[in-house]
Amino acid sequence: MKTASGVVEMTTNTVTLPGCPPIRLAPGPMAVMRVLARAQGAVISREHLMRMLPQCGSAHGLEMWISRLRHALPEAAVVQTVVKRGYRLAL
Repeated sequence: MKTASGVVEMTTNTVTLPGCPPIRLAPGPMAVMRVLARAQGAVISREHLMRMLPQCGSAHGLEMWISRLRHALPEAAVVQTVVKRGYRLAL
């Protein structure tokens, strides 16, 4: 997937950001990454993420997946919270 900062590559359980080695992700955080990446920088609401990720189970579960995704990435700010609107990837 092409972004403003370069190409983001995803396999079953890894993501490679521009200028970084591949990062191994657990299934939950990887699912969040895929949904946010497909949005190409658009803000995705928490409700929409919950509909797209029914296996998540709860709002708390979604927050945990987002937190784990941020901790796995070289820069946590790549996953941005947009207050009162949702989340987006800043790539």
